[in-house]
Amino acid sequence: MEHRASKYECVRKFPILKGYLEHFKEVSKNNEIPGLISFFYILGQAAIPYVRVPVGGSNLDPRVNMFWIQDTRTGKSAAYQIIEKVLNGSDLNSADYNSGNDAALIGTLVPDPDFEGNPRDAPQVTRPGLLAGRKGLNFDEGSVVLKTGQHNESTTLFLQSALNSAGTGRNILTKHMARDTFTIKSEVSLWITTYPPKGIKEHVLDKGIFQRVLTYWRHWTLEMKREINHALAEDVYSEPKFEVPFEEVTGFFKDIQKSLKRRVLDLSDIPPMEWDEMHTDDQERVVMGLMRQMFRPDEAYKPALMSAIDEYYSIVEVMSPDKQGICSSFIMGLQNYTNILAHHFAMIEGTWIVRGDHVDMAKEILFDLYQNLIQWLESEVNIGAGASEKNKMQGHWKSAYKQAELFDFDDHRGHGWVKKKELMANFGRLANYNSHASVNQKYNTYGTEMFSDTREGVRVFVRLNDEYRKGGKS
Repeated sequence: MEHRASKYECVRKFPILKGYLEHFKEVSKNNEIPGLISFFYILGQAAIPYVRVPVGGSNLDPRVNMFWIQDTRTGKSAAYQIIEKVLNGSDLNSADYNSGNDAALIGTLVPDPDFEGNPRDAPQVTRPGLLAGRKGLNFDEGSVVLKTGQHNESTTLFLQSALNSAGTGRNILTKHMARDTFTIKSEVSLWITTYPPKGIKEHVLDKGIFQRVLTYWRHWTLEMKREINHALAEDVYSEPKFEVPFEEVTGFFKDIQKSLKRRVLDLSDIPPMEWDEMHTDDQERVVMGLMRQMFRPDEAYKPALMSAIDEYYSIVEVMSPDKQGICSSFIMGLQNYTNILAHHFAMIEGTWIVRGDHVDMAKEILFDLYQNLIQWLESEVNIGAGASEKNKMQGHWKSAYKQAELFDFDDHRGHGWVKKKELMANFGRLANYNSHASVNQKYNTYGTEMFSDTREGVRVFVRLNDEYRKGGKS
């Protein structure tokens, strides 16, 4: 994956995206893809009171949630500084979660502080936790979601429920206590970051929350870290300049909220003052009733969505059946996010017609994120793998060599050469790795000591070294 946001059609088309990324990159450098996703994270919070995307008898809501896995000290925490600043400047709420019990997340029951009689007789009222209501919620140490234990499993289940679509009733969280039971409605967007802890791959595959978020992983090399250190050194006492002022960025999100509200009021014929006095549950019923009128798809929308789905499946259809089952489980979430981001692009453009090209722009981003995720899941190996792993991989390289077409050179190089490209393709098929990066990683780890290489024009040829061809080494 090319980790640059500037290559995407949406960034080239919409100046506000480019302008927002300017501000993001000044705070969190070389993290353009999370920067791009954070724009939709904010827009989802701006739109959730008004937008539902109908899907059969159910619906999606416009929230975008992020799980960002990356080395420490690479700008993850700094990124939320600008996200929170934009949220607050756009009249949207933000909160941080570092640690705590169920009461911190869900809430608890407390005596009514406004009760004027004997405190012992005071009725119990709900004190909502962080998951209640509408806000951007930052998990700066997302490893808490990955840890085992009853409390952490409970936390993960609460987070999964919070991400269920608004309007379905499945985003209502219930807490059973000794004296009573209470519920909260959650419309939070989650921004979760963590370093890559041990066993992260298994967590991504096993925990249901990863089917509900956009997962982004990236390894930072030593040279990348050095470059950022140098860039930060250059920034000391410098004053950044922006083509799009910060006030214009926050003004965009404020205008979006006004535009969406005005659309709901026009379609429902409800006066603004009456709307503001309505209970949120009544507002929800109005929005749910209007979800097939708020936006309308053009004729190209559904064909474009079908095409996007097929492209997502193209990543996994070459895998073995056991891997297909695991990796294809992410595609339903991708399909949902394709619908969601397509509506985001309609909002950015200021149109109530969501089009096929909006789907295409969403697919361009999501395809890369999915391919990046699958590549990482495939290539993740234990450093210092044991002898059995080495023997297995080298056995695949030998088989890949035997299945390749042999070439001879009429000079000192002699016979027994194969095209490296064919060798790599054979290995990928035999070892069940479908991404080029995964195959290259396995070659660098296990194959380089097994093969010699040469060039003939632009083609690279390799030959199995004698000790491996004779079977004397494994």
